[in-house]
Amino acid sequence: MSEFFLELFSEEIPVFLQKNLREGLLDEINKVLDNKSIKSKKSFSLSTPNRLIVVFQGIDKEAKIKSEEIKGPSTSSPPQALDGFLQSKNINKKDVFKKKIDKGEFYFFKTKKKKLKTVDLLSDNLPIILKNFKWKKSMKWGNFELDWGRPLKSILCVFDKKVVNFKLHHLKSSNLTYLDKDFEEKKKVFNDYNSYKKYFHKLGTILDQNKRKDLIKKNIKKVLNKKNLEIDDNEKLLDEVTNLVEQPHILECSFDIKFLSIPKEILILTMQSHQKYFPLFTKKNEITNEFIVIANKKDNKGLIKIGNERVIDARLNDAEFFWNKDKSQNLVKKVSNLKNMNFFKGLGTYFDKVQRMRKLGATISDELLISKEKVELSATICKTDLISEIVGEFPELQGIMGGYLSQVQGFDKEIVDAVKEQYLPVGLESNNPKKPFSITLSLSDRVDTLVGFFGINEKTLKFKRSLCIKKSCSRNYKNTIRK
Repeated sequence: MSEFFLELFSEEIPVFLQKNLREGLLDEINKVLDNKSIKSKKSFSLSTPNRLIVVFQGIDKEAKIKSEEIKGPSTSSPPQALDGFLQSKNINKKDVFKKKIDKGEFYFFKTKKKKLKTVDLLSDNLPIILKNFKWKKSMKWGNFELDWGRPLKSILCVFDKKVVNFKLHHLKSSNLTYLDKDFEEKKKVFNDYNSYKKYFHKLGTILDQNKRKDLIKKNIKKVLNKKNLEIDDNEKLLDEVTNLVEQPHILECSFDIKFLSIPKEILILTMQSHQKYFPLFTKKNEITNEFIVIANKKDNKGLIKIGNERVIDARLNDAEFFWNKDKSQNLVKKVSNLKNMNFFKGLGTYFDKVQRMRKLGATISDELLISKEKVELSATICKTDLISEIVGEFPELQGIMGGYLSQVQGFDKEIVDAVKEQYLPVGLESNNPKKPFSITLSLSDRVDTLVGFFGINEKTLKFKRSLCIKKSCSRNYKNTIRK
Protein backbone atom coordinates (compact mmCIF):
# COMPACT_ATOMS: atom_id res chain seq x y z
CA MET A 1 0.00 0.00 0.00
CA SER A 2 1.24 3.46 -0.90
CA GLU A 3 0.94 7.12 0.08
CA PHE A 4 0.02 10.12 -2.04
CA PHE A 5 1.01 13.52 -0.63
CA LEU A 6 0.23 16.91 -2.18
CA GLU A 7 1.14 20.34 -0.79
CA LEU A 8 0.27 23.64 -2.47
CA PHE A 9 2.22 26.60 -1.10
CA SER A 10 0.90 30.07 -1.86
CA GLU A 11 0.61 33.55 -0.44
CA GLU A 12 -1.92 33.74 2.39
CA ILE A 13 -5.29 32.33 1.34
CA PRO A 14 -8.20 34.32 2.84
CA VAL A 15 -10.09 32.55 5.59
CA PHE A 16 -13.37 32.37 3.66
CA LEU A 17 -11.62 30.48 0.81
CA GLN A 18 -9.66 27.95 2.85
CA LYS A 19 -12.50 25.59 3.81
CA ASN A 20 -13.79 25.56 0.24
CA LEU A 21 -10.29 24.70 -1.02
CA ARG A 22 -9.71 21.97 1.56
CA GLU A 23 -12.97 20.18 0.98
CA GLY A 24 -13.33 20.86 -2.75
CA LEU A 25 -9.89 19.65 -3.77
CA LEU A 26 -10.15 16.49 -1.70
CA ASP A 27 -13.55 15.73 -3.25
CA GLU A 28 -12.29 16.24 -6.82
CA ILE A 29 -9.30 13.93 -6.32
CA ASN A 30 -11.56 11.33 -4.69
CA LYS A 31 -13.89 11.43 -7.71
CA VAL A 32 -11.00 10.66 -10.09
CA LEU A 33 -9.80 7.76 -7.93
CA ASP A 34 -13.30 6.37 -7.33
CA ASN A 35 -13.99 6.43 -11.06
CA LYS A 36 -11.15 3.95 -11.55
CA SER A 37 -12.01 1.97 -8.39
CA ILE A 38 -8.78 3.01 -6.67
CA LYS A 39 -9.21 2.76 -2.91
CA SER A 40 -7.34 4.14 0.10
CA LYS A 41 -7.48 3.41 3.82
CA LYS A 42 -7.48 7.08 4.82
CA SER A 43 -7.68 10.44 3.10
CA PHE A 44 -7.74 13.96 4.54
CA SER A 45 -6.98 17.58 3.77
CA LEU A 46 -5.39 20.21 6.00
CA SER A 47 -4.57 23.87 5.67
CA THR A 48 -2.64 26.75 7.17
CA PRO A 49 -2.80 30.30 5.80
CA ASN A 50 -0.10 29.44 3.24
CA ARG A 51 -0.34 25.67 2.80
CA LEU A 52 -2.98 23.31 1.47
CA ILE A 53 -2.22 19.65 2.15
CA VAL A 54 -3.98 16.59 0.72
CA VAL A 55 -2.95 13.08 1.84
CA PHE A 56 -4.11 9.61 0.81
CA GLN A 57 -2.68 6.81 2.95
CA GLY A 58 -2.86 3.12 2.12
CA ILE A 59 -3.79 3.89 -1.47
CA ASP A 60 -3.75 1.24 -4.23
CA LYS A 61 -0.69 1.38 -6.47
CA GLU A 62 -2.68 0.43 -9.52
CA ALA A 63 -6.15 -0.36 -10.76
CA LYS A 64 -7.29 -3.23 -12.95
CA ILE A 65 -9.38 -1.92 -15.82
CA LYS A 66 -11.85 -4.54 -17.00
CA SER A 67 -12.57 -5.06 -20.66
CA GLU A 68 -15.86 -3.58 -21.87
CA GLU A 69 -17.89 -3.44 -25.04
CA ILE A 70 -18.23 0.03 -26.52
CA LYS A 71 -21.20 0.60 -28.80
CA GLY A 72 -20.59 2.29 -32.15
CA PRO A 73 -22.89 3.35 -34.99
CA SER A 74 -25.65 1.24 -36.48
CA THR A 75 -24.62 -1.15 -39.26
CA SER A 76 -27.14 0.63 -41.48
CA SER A 77 -25.40 3.99 -40.98
CA PRO A 78 -23.31 5.59 -43.77
CA PRO A 79 -19.64 4.46 -43.95
CA GLN A 80 -18.55 7.88 -42.67
CA ALA A 81 -20.17 7.14 -39.29
CA LEU A 82 -18.05 4.02 -38.84
CA ASP A 83 -14.91 5.85 -39.97
CA GLY A 84 -15.54 8.53 -37.37
CA PHE A 85 -16.00 5.90 -34.65
CA LEU A 86 -12.77 4.12 -35.62
CA GLN A 87 -10.87 7.39 -35.61
CA SER A 88 -12.24 8.52 -32.23
CA LYS A 89 -11.22 5.22 -30.61
CA ASN A 90 -7.93 4.99 -32.53
CA ILE A 91 -8.69 1.46 -33.77
CA ASN A 92 -8.86 -0.41 -37.10
CA LYS A 93 -11.92 -1.86 -38.85
CA LYS A 94 -10.77 -5.41 -38.00
CA ASP A 95 -11.14 -4.55 -34.28
CA VAL A 96 -14.93 -4.05 -34.47
CA PHE A 97 -17.68 -6.64 -34.65
CA LYS A 98 -21.41 -6.62 -35.29
CA LYS A 99 -23.94 -7.36 -32.61
CA LYS A 100 -27.73 -7.32 -32.48
CA ILE A 101 -29.48 -5.64 -29.56
CA ASP A 102 -33.05 -4.49 -28.94
CA LYS A 103 -32.64 -1.38 -31.07
CA GLY A 104 -31.09 -3.21 -34.01
CA GLU A 105 -27.67 -4.24 -35.23
CA PHE A 106 -24.66 -2.11 -34.22
CA TYR A 107 -20.89 -2.09 -34.46
CA PHE A 108 -19.08 -2.81 -31.19
CA PHE A 109 -15.50 -2.57 -30.00
CA LYS A 110 -14.18 -4.60 -27.05
CA THR A 111 -11.42 -3.01 -24.98
CA LYS A 112 -8.63 -5.10 -23.53
CA LYS A 113 -8.00 -5.70 -19.87
CA LYS A 114 -5.22 -3.52 -18.58
CA LYS A 115 -3.58 -2.18 -15.45
CA LEU A 116 -3.56 1.54 -14.73
CA LYS A 117 -0.88 2.91 -12.43
CA THR A 118 -2.26 5.32 -9.83
CA VAL A 119 0.73 7.62 -10.28
CA ASP A 120 -0.05 7.93 -14.02
CA LEU A 121 -3.69 8.68 -13.29
CA LEU A 122 -2.70 11.41 -10.85
CA SER A 123 -0.11 12.85 -13.21
CA ASP A 124 -2.71 13.17 -15.97
CA ASN A 125 -5.59 14.47 -13.86
CA LEU A 126 -4.09 16.75 -11.20
CA PRO A 127 -3.31 19.59 -13.65
CA ILE A 128 -6.91 19.44 -14.89
CA ILE A 129 -8.34 19.40 -11.34
CA LEU A 130 -6.19 22.33 -10.21
CA LYS A 131 -6.77 24.34 -13.36
CA ASN A 132 -10.56 23.90 -13.21
CA PHE A 133 -10.97 24.37 -9.45
CA LYS A 134 -13.98 26.60 -8.77
CA TRP A 135 -12.96 29.50 -6.53
CA LYS A 136 -15.49 31.87 -4.99
CA LYS A 137 -12.94 34.56 -5.75
CA SER A 138 -9.61 34.16 -7.56
CA MET A 139 -6.85 36.24 -9.13
CA LYS A 140 -4.10 36.27 -11.74
CA TRP A 141 -0.68 37.77 -11.08
CA GLY A 142 2.36 38.85 -13.05
CA ASN A 143 2.35 37.63 -16.63
CA PHE A 144 0.93 34.24 -15.65
CA GLU A 145 -2.41 32.82 -16.80
CA LEU A 146 -3.09 30.69 -13.74
CA ASP A 147 -6.21 31.56 -11.73
CA TRP A 148 -5.78 30.89 -8.00
CA GLY A 149 -7.04 32.27 -4.69
CA ARG A 150 -3.66 33.93 -4.10
CA PRO A 151 -0.34 33.62 -6.01
CA LEU A 152 0.68 29.96 -6.03
CA LYS A 153 4.42 29.50 -5.38
CA SER A 154 5.12 25.75 -5.41
CA ILE A 155 3.56 22.31 -5.84
CA LEU A 156 4.99 19.46 -3.78
CA CYS A 157 3.56 16.20 -5.10
CA VAL A 158 4.90 12.72 -4.28
CA PHE A 159 3.60 9.18 -4.59
CA ASP A 160 5.51 6.41 -2.82
CA LYS A 161 8.35 8.87 -2.14
CA LYS A 162 8.73 9.71 -5.82
CA VAL A 163 7.72 12.91 -7.56
CA VAL A 164 4.43 12.88 -9.50
CA ASN A 165 5.50 14.87 -12.55
CA PHE A 166 3.16 17.42 -14.13
CA LYS A 167 3.00 21.08 -15.09
CA LEU A 168 0.43 23.67 -14.13
CA HIS A 169 0.96 26.71 -16.32
CA HIS A 170 4.35 28.12 -15.22
CA LEU A 171 4.75 25.75 -12.24
CA LYS A 172 6.25 22.27 -12.23
CA SER A 173 5.64 19.72 -9.48
CA SER A 174 8.57 18.61 -7.32
CA ASN A 175 9.39 17.31 -3.84
CA LEU A 176 10.43 20.78 -2.63
CA THR A 177 8.54 23.33 -0.57
CA TYR A 178 9.21 26.67 1.05
CA LEU A 179 9.86 26.60 4.79
CA ASP A 180 9.01 30.23 5.52
CA LYS A 181 6.65 32.57 3.71
CA ASP A 182 8.94 35.52 4.48
CA PHE A 183 12.20 33.87 3.37
CA GLU A 184 11.57 32.11 0.08
CA GLU A 185 15.20 31.10 -0.35
CA LYS A 186 14.66 28.53 2.42
CA LYS A 187 13.51 25.28 0.81
CA LYS A 188 13.51 21.64 1.82
CA VAL A 189 12.89 18.25 0.20
CA PHE A 190 10.11 16.04 1.59
CA ASN A 191 9.32 12.59 0.19
CA ASP A 192 6.44 11.64 2.49
CA TYR A 193 3.85 13.27 4.73
CA ASN A 194 5.18 11.81 7.99
CA SER A 195 8.63 13.46 7.71
CA TYR A 196 6.92 16.68 6.59
CA LYS A 197 4.60 16.67 9.61
CA LYS A 198 7.42 15.94 12.08
CA TYR A 199 9.59 18.72 10.68
CA PHE A 200 6.92 21.39 10.96
CA HIS A 201 5.85 20.11 14.38
CA LYS A 202 9.39 20.83 15.63
CA LEU A 203 9.03 24.37 14.31
CA GLY A 204 5.80 24.77 16.31
CA THR A 205 3.56 24.75 13.24
CA ILE A 206 0.25 22.92 13.69
CA LEU A 207 -0.83 21.77 10.23
CA ASP A 208 -4.19 20.32 11.31
CA GLN A 209 -6.79 23.11 11.56
CA ASN A 210 -8.90 21.07 13.99
CA LYS A 211 -5.97 20.62 16.39
CA ARG A 212 -5.20 24.34 16.15
CA LYS A 213 -8.80 25.13 17.02
CA ASP A 214 -8.78 22.76 20.01
CA LEU A 215 -5.52 24.25 21.29
CA ILE A 216 -6.87 27.81 21.00
CA LYS A 217 -10.07 26.84 22.87
CA LYS A 218 -8.07 25.07 25.57
CA ASN A 219 -5.73 28.03 26.15
CA ILE A 220 -8.58 30.57 26.14
CA LYS A 221 -10.35 28.49 28.77
CA LYS A 222 -7.23 28.60 30.98
CA VAL A 223 -7.20 32.40 30.80
CA LEU A 224 -10.92 32.63 31.58
CA ASN A 225 -10.60 30.32 34.58
CA LYS A 226 -7.64 32.32 35.89
CA LYS A 227 -9.45 35.65 35.54
CA ASN A 228 -12.94 34.34 36.39
CA LEU A 229 -14.27 35.94 33.20
CA GLU A 230 -16.23 34.82 30.12
CA ILE A 231 -16.26 35.31 26.36
CA ASP A 232 -19.04 35.35 23.76
CA ASP A 233 -19.67 31.92 22.27
CA ASN A 234 -18.60 33.06 18.79
CA GLU A 235 -17.85 29.99 16.67
CA LYS A 236 -17.42 32.06 13.52
CA LEU A 237 -14.66 34.17 15.10
CA LEU A 238 -12.98 31.05 16.48
CA ASP A 239 -12.93 29.44 13.04
CA GLU A 240 -11.61 32.66 11.55
CA VAL A 241 -8.63 33.04 13.89
CA THR A 242 -7.90 29.30 13.57
CA ASN A 243 -7.38 29.79 9.84
CA LEU A 244 -5.38 33.01 10.30
CA VAL A 245 -2.55 31.38 12.28
CA GLU A 246 -0.37 28.28 12.12
CA GLN A 247 1.47 28.70 15.44
CA PRO A 248 -1.25 29.99 17.80
CA HIS A 249 -0.25 31.75 21.01
CA ILE A 250 -2.59 33.45 23.47
CA LEU A 251 -1.90 37.07 24.46
CA GLU A 252 -3.72 38.72 27.38
CA CYS A 253 -4.25 42.39 26.54
CA SER A 254 -6.21 45.40 27.77
CA PHE A 255 -7.30 48.87 26.66
CA ASP A 256 -7.79 52.15 28.52
CA ILE A 257 -10.67 51.80 30.97
CA LYS A 258 -12.09 55.19 29.88
CA PHE A 259 -13.42 53.56 26.69
CA LEU A 260 -15.94 51.54 28.71
CA SER A 261 -18.14 54.64 28.58
CA ILE A 262 -18.75 53.88 24.88
CA PRO A 263 -21.74 51.60 24.11
CA LYS A 264 -20.55 48.01 24.45
CA GLU A 265 -21.75 47.07 20.95
CA ILE A 266 -19.10 49.42 19.52
CA LEU A 267 -16.40 47.83 21.66
CA ILE A 268 -17.48 44.30 20.73
CA LEU A 269 -17.73 45.04 17.01
CA THR A 270 -14.35 46.80 16.97
CA MET A 271 -12.64 43.88 18.69
CA GLN A 272 -14.42 40.93 17.11
CA SER A 273 -15.11 42.04 13.53
CA HIS A 274 -12.34 44.53 12.86
CA GLN A 275 -9.45 43.14 14.89
CA LYS A 276 -10.39 39.45 15.45
CA TYR A 277 -9.97 39.77 19.22
CA PHE A 278 -11.96 38.04 21.96
CA PRO A 279 -13.44 40.64 24.39
CA LEU A 280 -13.81 39.45 27.99
CA PHE A 281 -16.98 39.78 30.08
CA THR A 282 -17.85 39.41 33.74
CA LYS A 283 -20.19 36.67 34.92
CA LYS A 284 -22.97 39.29 34.76
CA ASN A 285 -22.23 39.82 31.04
CA GLU A 286 -20.66 43.23 31.61
CA ILE A 287 -17.84 44.02 29.20
CA THR A 288 -14.37 44.60 30.68
CA ASN A 289 -11.34 46.41 29.29
CA GLU A 290 -9.53 43.10 28.80
CA PHE A 291 -9.34 41.01 25.62
CA ILE A 292 -7.51 38.04 24.13
CA VAL A 293 -5.41 38.11 20.99
CA ILE A 294 -4.43 34.96 19.06
CA ALA A 295 -0.92 35.68 17.78
CA ASN A 296 0.91 33.66 15.12
CA LYS A 297 4.15 33.37 17.09
CA LYS A 298 5.55 33.65 20.62
CA ASP A 299 5.69 37.18 21.96
CA ASN A 300 9.02 36.82 23.77
CA LYS A 301 9.65 40.57 24.07
CA GLY A 302 6.03 41.63 24.54
CA LEU A 303 6.09 43.72 21.36
CA ILE A 304 3.11 41.98 19.75
CA LYS A 305 0.99 42.68 22.83
CA ILE A 306 2.01 46.35 22.87
CA GLY A 307 1.28 46.65 19.13
CA ASN A 308 -2.21 45.21 19.46
CA GLU A 309 -3.03 47.39 22.45
CA ARG A 310 -1.94 50.48 20.51
CA VAL A 311 -4.11 49.48 17.56
CA ILE A 312 -7.24 48.98 19.66
CA ASP A 313 -6.64 52.26 21.54
CA ALA A 314 -6.39 54.13 18.22
CA ARG A 315 -9.59 52.53 16.92
CA LEU A 316 -11.49 53.22 20.12
CA ASN A 317 -10.24 56.80 20.17
CA ASP A 318 -11.89 57.28 16.77
CA ALA A 319 -15.07 55.55 17.93
CA GLU A 320 -15.19 57.70 21.07
CA PHE A 321 -14.82 60.85 18.98
CA PHE A 322 -17.66 59.83 16.64
CA TRP A 323 -19.88 58.80 19.55
CA ASN A 324 -19.37 62.07 21.46
CA LYS A 325 -20.00 64.09 18.31
CA ASP A 326 -23.19 62.22 17.39
CA LYS A 327 -24.79 62.26 20.83
CA SER A 328 -24.45 66.06 20.99
CA GLN A 329 -26.52 66.53 17.79
CA ASN A 330 -30.30 66.83 18.16
CA LEU A 331 -31.98 63.88 16.41
CA VAL A 332 -35.18 65.76 15.53
CA LYS A 333 -33.18 68.55 13.86
CA LYS A 334 -31.28 65.95 11.81
CA VAL A 335 -34.45 64.50 10.24
CA SER A 336 -34.37 67.01 7.37
CA ASN A 337 -30.89 65.74 6.43
CA LEU A 338 -32.53 62.45 5.42
CA LYS A 339 -33.69 64.28 2.27
CA ASN A 340 -30.13 63.87 1.00
CA MET A 341 -30.13 60.07 1.41
CA ASN A 342 -31.94 58.02 -1.24
CA PHE A 343 -33.97 55.04 -0.12
CA PHE A 344 -34.68 53.43 -3.48
CA LYS A 345 -35.24 54.67 -7.02
CA GLY A 346 -38.95 55.37 -7.37
CA LEU A 347 -39.53 55.36 -3.61
CA GLY A 348 -37.85 58.66 -2.77
CA THR A 349 -35.48 59.45 0.06
CA TYR A 350 -35.34 58.19 3.63
CA PHE A 351 -37.16 61.38 4.59
CA ASP A 352 -40.03 60.28 2.34
CA LYS A 353 -39.97 56.81 3.86
CA VAL A 354 -40.13 58.24 7.38
CA GLN A 355 -43.23 60.28 6.47
CA ARG A 356 -44.94 57.16 5.12
CA MET A 357 -43.95 55.24 8.27
CA ARG A 358 -45.48 57.99 10.43
CA LYS A 359 -48.84 57.55 8.71
CA LEU A 360 -48.70 53.76 8.84
CA GLY A 361 -47.65 53.82 12.49
CA ALA A 362 -50.49 56.20 13.36
CA THR A 363 -53.03 53.84 11.78
CA ILE A 364 -51.64 50.83 13.65
CA SER A 365 -51.52 52.74 16.94
CA ASP A 366 -55.28 53.39 16.70
CA GLU A 367 -55.86 49.65 16.51
CA LEU A 368 -53.50 48.89 19.43
CA LEU A 369 -54.80 51.78 21.56
CA ILE A 370 -51.30 53.16 22.17
CA SER A 371 -50.00 56.72 22.02
CA LYS A 372 -50.10 58.02 18.45
CA GLU A 373 -47.71 60.85 19.35
CA LYS A 374 -45.03 58.43 20.61
CA VAL A 375 -45.39 56.23 17.53
CA GLU A 376 -45.07 59.20 15.18
CA LEU A 377 -42.05 60.54 17.09
CA SER A 378 -40.29 57.15 17.05
CA ALA A 379 -40.92 56.89 13.28
CA THR A 380 -39.63 60.44 12.80
CA ILE A 381 -36.21 59.82 14.40
CA CYS A 382 -35.76 56.09 13.69
CA LYS A 383 -33.58 56.55 10.59
CA THR A 384 -31.49 59.52 11.74
CA ASP A 385 -28.64 57.27 12.92
CA LEU A 386 -28.03 56.37 9.26
CA ILE A 387 -26.45 59.81 8.80
CA SER A 388 -24.45 59.64 12.03
CA GLU A 389 -20.65 59.34 12.09
CA ILE A 390 -20.76 56.23 14.26
CA VAL A 391 -23.02 54.26 11.89
CA GLY A 392 -20.89 55.46 8.98
CA GLU A 393 -17.97 53.75 10.72
CA PHE A 394 -19.99 50.77 11.99
CA PRO A 395 -22.91 50.14 9.55
CA GLU A 396 -23.83 46.93 11.36
CA LEU A 397 -25.02 49.00 14.34
CA GLN A 398 -27.80 50.92 12.61
CA GLY A 399 -30.90 50.89 14.78
CA ILE A 400 -28.88 49.92 17.86
CA MET A 401 -27.02 53.24 17.77
CA GLY A 402 -30.29 55.04 17.12
CA GLY A 403 -31.56 53.54 20.37
CA TYR A 404 -28.50 54.69 22.31
CA LEU A 405 -28.60 58.19 20.81
CA SER A 406 -32.31 58.61 21.59
CA GLN A 407 -31.69 57.38 25.15
CA VAL A 408 -28.86 59.86 25.70
CA GLN A 409 -31.09 62.67 24.44
CA GLY A 410 -33.82 61.85 26.93
CA PHE A 411 -36.55 60.23 24.83
CA ASP A 412 -39.10 57.97 26.56
CA LYS A 413 -38.12 54.35 27.06
CA GLU A 414 -40.87 53.13 24.70
CA ILE A 415 -39.40 55.27 21.90
CA VAL A 416 -35.83 54.21 22.69
CA ASP A 417 -36.78 50.51 22.57
CA ALA A 418 -38.81 50.96 19.38
CA VAL A 419 -35.88 52.62 17.57
CA LYS A 420 -33.42 49.99 18.84
CA GLU A 421 -35.66 47.07 17.79
CA GLN A 422 -36.99 48.45 14.50
CA TYR A 423 -35.04 45.94 12.36
CA LEU A 424 -36.16 42.88 14.34
CA PRO A 425 -36.60 40.14 13.40
CA VAL A 426 -33.51 39.81 11.19
CA GLY A 427 -33.83 36.06 10.55
CA LEU A 428 -35.60 32.88 11.53
CA GLU A 429 -33.51 32.50 14.70
CA SER A 430 -33.73 36.21 15.61
CA ASN A 431 -35.65 37.67 18.53
CA ASN A 432 -38.92 39.42 17.78
CA PRO A 433 -39.88 42.85 19.08
CA LYS A 434 -42.11 42.28 22.11
CA LYS A 435 -43.56 45.68 23.07
CA PRO A 436 -46.42 47.38 21.18
CA PHE A 437 -44.40 50.47 20.17
CA SER A 438 -41.51 48.30 18.89
CA ILE A 439 -43.88 46.03 16.95
CA THR A 440 -45.66 49.04 15.44
CA LEU A 441 -42.44 50.66 14.19
CA SER A 442 -40.98 47.39 12.86
CA LEU A 443 -44.23 46.53 11.09
CA SER A 444 -44.53 50.03 9.59
CA ASP A 445 -41.00 49.78 8.19
CA ARG A 446 -41.56 46.41 6.55
CA VAL A 447 -45.02 47.13 5.19
CA ASP A 448 -43.74 50.35 3.62
CA THR A 449 -40.84 48.50 1.97
CA LEU A 450 -42.92 45.58 0.75
CA VAL A 451 -45.83 47.63 -0.59
CA GLY A 452 -43.42 50.16 -2.08
CA PHE A 453 -41.59 47.54 -4.14
CA PHE A 454 -44.81 46.04 -5.42
CA GLY A 455 -46.13 49.52 -6.09
CA ILE A 456 -43.26 50.44 -8.44
CA ASN A 457 -43.27 46.90 -9.94
CA GLU A 458 -39.64 46.44 -9.00
CA LYS A 459 -38.44 43.36 -10.89
CA THR A 460 -35.00 43.29 -9.28
CA LEU A 461 -36.46 42.42 -5.87
CA LYS A 462 -35.28 38.85 -5.39
CA PHE A 463 -37.81 36.22 -4.37
CA LYS A 464 -35.96 35.35 -1.15
CA ARG A 465 -35.71 39.01 -0.16
CA SER A 466 -39.43 39.50 -0.81
CA LEU A 467 -40.28 36.33 1.10
CA CYS A 468 -38.16 37.40 4.09
CA ILE A 469 -39.94 40.76 4.29
CA LYS A 470 -43.34 39.06 4.06
CA LYS A 471 -42.40 36.53 6.75
CA SER A 472 -41.15 39.24 9.10
CA CYS A 473 -44.38 41.19 8.52
CA SER A 474 -46.34 38.04 9.31
CA ARG A 475 -44.38 37.38 12.52
CA ASN A 476 -44.80 40.97 13.69
CA TYR A 477 -48.51 40.79 12.87
CA LYS A 478 -48.88 37.65 14.99
CA ASN A 479 -47.09 39.40 17.86
CA THR A 480 -49.47 42.33 17.46
CA ILE A 481 -52.52 40.02 17.62
CA ARG A 482 -51.17 38.40 20.81
CA LYS A 483 -50.90 41.82 22.38
